[in-house]
This record gives sequence, C-alpha cells and structure tokens, in this order.
Amino acid sequence: MPRPSPASAPRPLKQRPAAPVVPVLVAVDCVNGAREQTGSFPHVLRDTGAGAQRAAVQVRSEQGALVLSPIAAGSSGATMVCINSDPLREAVLLPERQVFSLQLGRRLLLLCATTDAAALAAWPPEFEPGLWQVFNTATGEILGEVALADIPALVVGRSWPLELCAACPKGLGTGFHLAQLLSALVAPPSAEGAVAMAGKGRYFCPACWLRFDAGDVLSIAAHDSLSSDPVLGDGHMFRFSPTHFNDLGQAIDPMGLPAPEMACPHCRRRLPHSYLDLPHRILSLIGAPGSGKSYFLAALTQILHDEVFRDFGLVFKDGDPSGNILLNQMRTRFFSGATPEECMLDKTQLRGATYETLRLFGRDVVLPRPFVYTLSDESVTPPRNSAVIFYDNAGEHFEPGRDAGETQGAMHIVSSSGILFLYDPTSNPRFRRELANEPDPQLRQSHRVDRQDSILAEMEVRMKKMLGLPPAERIPVPVAILVGKCDVWRTLLDAREFPPPVRDGRIDSAGIDASSARVRALLAEFCPGLVAHAESLSHDVRYFAVSSLGHSPIALQGADAGLLAPDPRRIAPIGVKAPVYWLLGKILPELVA
Repeated sequence: MPRPSPASAPRPLKQRPAAPVVPVLVAVDCVNGAREQTGSFPHVLRDTGAGAQRAAVQVRSEQGALVLSPIAAGSSGATMVCINSDPLREAVLLPERQVFSLQLGRRLLLLCATTDAAALAAWPPEFEPGLWQVFNTATGEILGEVALADIPALVVGRSWPLELCAACPKGLGTGFHLAQLLSALVAPPSAEGAVAMAGKGRYFCPACWLRFDAGDVLSIAAHDSLSSDPVLGDGHMFRFSPTHFNDLGQAIDPMGLPAPEMACPHCRRRLPHSYLDLPHRILSLIGAPGSGKSYFLAALTQILHDEVFRDFGLVFKDGDPSGNILLNQMRTRFFSGATPEECMLDKTQLRGATYETLRLFGRDVVLPRPFVYTLSDESVTPPRNSAVIFYDNAGEHFEPGRDAGETQGAMHIVSSSGILFLYDPTSNPRFRRELANEPDPQLRQSHRVDRQDSILAEMEVRMKKMLGLPPAERIPVPVAILVGKCDVWRTLLDAREFPPPVRDGRIDSAGIDASSARVRALLAEFCPGLVAHAESLSHDVRYFAVSSLGHSPIALQGADAGLLAPDPRRIAPIGVKAPVYWLLGKILPELVA
C-alpha cells in the first residue's frame, strides 16, 4: 500500500486549465463505504445530519473543468465544511485524477474527477471503513489502527501532537487532519434531542434556560488547535463529551490537555465556574423601554457589593467575571464618570451589548446575557451559598404582538424565583399632571406613551401560558413592583421617611409591608390598572419606592441634545436594595433571615 498522506491544497480558481471533456465526479463516503458517481452538473453534496442548517457544497462544470463551491447555510454557526482540512470559503478547482478530502459536518468524503474510464473503474481501491489508520503527516508512519469513534481516545492515550496527525480508512491513501476530523466525531445535538431534554434534568442553563443533568454537560477544549466547534463555528473552542479525566476530576481534551471549562449541552455556551456546585435563583428585571432598568442594575450591584456584608454578614461577589464584564463596565461608568456624558448608560436594545446570539434548535436566537453573582455565608462550615442571576431585558420583548421568535429572550421569567417590575411614573399622564410644577426634565419629554399596564398584562399571559396555568390562577412567584424615580414624585406622599429594610441583621418584614401599603395606595389612585394586573399575576406582591440616580438628570446640549444623563456629583441611589432583600428573604431564607 502506498504511504498515506494528507491531500494537498487545491489550486485557486484563477489557475483553472481548460478541458474539452467534462470529467465524471466520484464521491466516496469514508464512514460507510458508499460510492456516488455523476456526470451531470451542477451537483449538490449535503451533510446527512439533522437540522435545517445542514452544510452543502455545489460542484459545477466550467469550460470542461469541475469547480467546487460552498453553499451558504444561512448562518455563521453552520456546520463546518473543509476541503483538504482547510475551511471552504470560496470556489476551488478540482483538477483531474487528484483526490480531495471533503468534510461536510459529520460526513467524510473523498472526491476525484476523471475522464479516464479505466481510472474511474479502479477508484477507489478496496478499503475498510470500519478500521482507520492514524498516521504522521510528515513521515507517513502508521501510528495506530482503530475504529473512527475511538480515535480521540487513542490520541489522548498516546499524547500525539494533533497538528502532525491525520487519519484515513485502511486501504486509502488520502486522509483528514485530526484537528478538523475531531469535529465530526462529536454529534451536534439535534433539535429533536434538545426538545426532548428541555424539560428534564437537575440543572438549567443560565443563558437558554433548558434543563440538563451533570452527565450531559459538554467540556470545552483547551488546546489551541481545537479552535473550531462543529456547531458554533470558527473562533469557538471545540465542545466535546468527556470520556477521560485527570486526578483532579478535570476532563481531558482530545489533545491531552486538562479542560476545566464546561458548556451547556443545548446552546453550548460556557457555564460559569463551579456552576454545578451551587443552587441558582433567577431574578428577572422587567420594565417598559426607557424606564431605567440598566441604571437600576448598575446601582443595585454596586450597593449589594458594599452593603450585603454590613447588613447580613454575607459575601456578595462576582460569580462569572467574564460573563459579567458588561454589567461591571456599566456600573463603573455610572459611578466613576467625571461628567454627565461619561455617566450616561445606553438604552437596553433587543440586539444590544447585553444580548448575545446563541445557537439553539438549529437556528440563531438572541438572548439576554445572564449576570451571575454569588451570596455566601462563610461564618459556618461548610459555607452556605447560592448563585443569583439577574437579567436586563429590553422592554420591547414584552410588547403585545411581538413575534414568538423575537420574544424567546424573555422566557427566563418562567424559571424566575422572583420578578422585579420597574414602573416609570414620569410617563404616566396622571403623574405628569400632578407634577407639572416640578422642574425635572423627564416630565417635559414629549412622545412618551404609557404602555406599562399592557407590558405587565402581556407578561402575565405569557407566564401562565408557559406554566400551563388557567387565567384566573396566580403564579407561585413573588413580584416586586418598583416605582422608579421616586426623587421626582415623593412629594405626592406624606413626609414620613421609608424605614430601612433591615433591622438588627434581619429583614424587617413589618416595615417593608407598611412602606408597600403607602406606595400601593398612591398607585391605586394614579394607575389602578397596574395594581390590578400585578395582583392578578401573583398572591405575593409588594410595592417599593426607588430611585437609581437619587436626583433629576441633566438635559445634555450640543451633539447629545435631547438626551438625559446623571449628574456625577449627585448620584445617591434611593431604596434600590429593599425589593431585592425582600425577594431574597422569600427565596433564600437560609441566607437572608
């Protein structure tokens, strides 16, 4: 048998020679041994895997020569297509009598074009698709013979350098580089399989909210040569189901390196460190566009960092520094800016920075980034702890009439342990009339439509539908109604101060209830529909007066005319921790008394 070698790179299309007779194309499936032959062009070769985004290539005839071109699969997350182990991004020539390896996702093919009838009948030679040879690409030395599925274990066991190895079925002389071949050895989850697993398992993904068990978790390769994933594409490290572990219990990637990072088996997003070791509670922040959700989250996380230890002796810390980087940047900008322009935060957009595109059920889905923090009581052994996950949703997600594909990013509310609904009274006509003499520029903004009742009603409908509840039944989740920008409307209440939510290291439930009753009475007078919707949603509702800025914003001039921004000298948030403390007391009583 001739010494095996990886196929050589195809010549660019511009070097194509003319040929008077159109060759016949032969495609051989290296996995099952099937042979396909055609002289009719254009001809399409497809990946046989499941899913709407299957990879495909087209072979066409141009001036007597065959040209291979990629067919756009519709997204950057499409299955990998490689010609001679290089990504196929543009048309290439298939010269006669030259053998090419073609990887279409999990389909591994060898291609050959010829006008020679004798050569056509003799190719390919007999080979064994069930037995693959791993060889050194530089010397041709055979390193081992195993079944295709056993190649990763063989490579790990022998510590071979992946970049110097290739493999082909025994009897053939052209192979596939292992760095690309490995992506064909791990089956991407089908949409049907993902749906079947969606409601099962002990854990849920903080990004796509589908459930899974510990044994379903994927590991993320650490070796530089494994920088492409068959589902996520180039630039995303290879995800794999681990079969080998080191003494520390860490997965070993196909190159033999420890791979401690894990990924969701559904969307393949990286999971936060130690995610499987902690209980998790979701707190969903909902509100109309422009209500101030981003400012609230920035102020909240800053205050929790500073005050949770003083109030309860707990440690509040970043549970996912890389995943939380955007919220941390927002908090830094808000509290550290020297000018109003530097303190100003961007409005949350449906496809803005706080959202990410994930591959789910064979299509790209835009979902909000989870912001993961941990609460720990380290005064006891072993420490008691839990993760708390915040979401900042664009208000448009909850507008009635939105397409289901656009609103999938709001489905974390179904898994929420607590809901924070941020109400903006400065967009309510009755509040605006009562506050007409106030100088706050938010009361002067035109074209503001108050649609907050409908957003809360839409959220109620969606949650009950997803939970299978009849319309009259309430959800078993506490709801905090946050009446924002209280520095503007506090004059509508009596002059009494709101008591702090904590007394002697414990949540002051009586004080919270009394403050809630005062705020509720005002809302019942000014916007009774909001109160009615909130109390038809849940039996457990409280009302809170909050202000993320603690002062009226400044109207900017010049290029930013029409925008409002905080005054960095006057930032002093009011009441932002009270609703979260109340929710934590409901969902984590073992930590927050």
